[in-house]
Amino acid sequence: MIFMYAAMGGVPALLFLYLISSLLLLKLEIYILTILIATGLFVFSVLGFYESYSYKPDKSKIISPEVYRAVNYTSKEPRKSWEKELTVKVKRFNNLEKRFDECTYKVEADKYSTVLGSLIKIKERLDPTLSVRYSCRMGICGSCGMVVNGKPVLACETNAFESITEKGIEVEPMQAQGMLRDLVVDLDEFFEKHKSVAPYLFREDKKEKYEAKEAYKQTKEELSKYLPYSYCIMCSLCLDACPVVNTNPEFIGPQALSQVYRYHEDSRDQKGSQRLESIDSVLGVWGCEFAGSCSKACPKGVDPASAIQLLKGEVVKNIVIKDEKND
Repeated sequence: MIFMYAAMGGVPALLFLYLISSLLLLKLEIYILTILIATGLFVFSVLGFYESYSYKPDKSKIISPEVYRAVNYTSKEPRKSWEKELTVKVKRFNNLEKRFDECTYKVEADKYSTVLGSLIKIKERLDPTLSVRYSCRMGICGSCGMVVNGKPVLACETNAFESITEKGIEVEPMQAQGMLRDLVVDLDEFFEKHKSVAPYLFREDKKEKYEAKEAYKQTKEELSKYLPYSYCIMCSLCLDACPVVNTNPEFIGPQALSQVYRYHEDSRDQKGSQRLESIDSVLGVWGCEFAGSCSKACPKGVDPASAIQLLKGEVVKNIVIKDEKND
């Protein structure tokens, strides 16, 4: 790539010569020099492009992401005085053979290390083939949901030292979702369920969206009705903890149902009974068996279990109102 860099470096020199020629009113000499430099730049560019397109990496030195190497990995870096060695057992989904493989890693960590931080260190220093989904690392995006020691958690909010058991730290992907690779699950169906309940404010006057005369005003009492259910970050941990979702994947799940209640109780929404009618089924609100595990798993304190029970009452109330109108 040296030719490409030489060509890139020659452009400022060419502009500098034009500036000098305009200031000193030089003509013939600077024109000749400019032609020589332009010719050189053209030659360097051609050689640079040729070098780029003709480059072929040595495939023998590339680690294929589909090939699982040794089962045990141990860090060879010297351990610092404030660090301890952790044993992390990762249950990885092999997407080629459609099975799970268990790999054991030994990695250094301190008292502030999280499970996600340990996994990132494993990927950077021990095993680059390990696939982990994460983004913000501060419990906001919900991307790093996984099962640690049998409990669905956000890995970025789970302290590594507090998660140590006799077997070390056992990490595996969430089971209620489709599997993609290693610790990464397929969330397409989860987002489709969320989308199916129309999780947005509905107004009868569509022009109001673009030509609103004032902001939607609410009292503190109106806000308090739905605010606790609006903190959902869509991490899908509640679905993984739900026993109904794990036995019946067609059940819409606690996350979508809690969002139905959230928008139903919002005084600004005008969708009325339409959302309630859409979830009045066995696969909807009546599929919940009130295990309460979804609320325990939520990292943001949202209580989907209570929202679903309140939603059942709203559905019954809506049925009674419809019957009274028909009578």
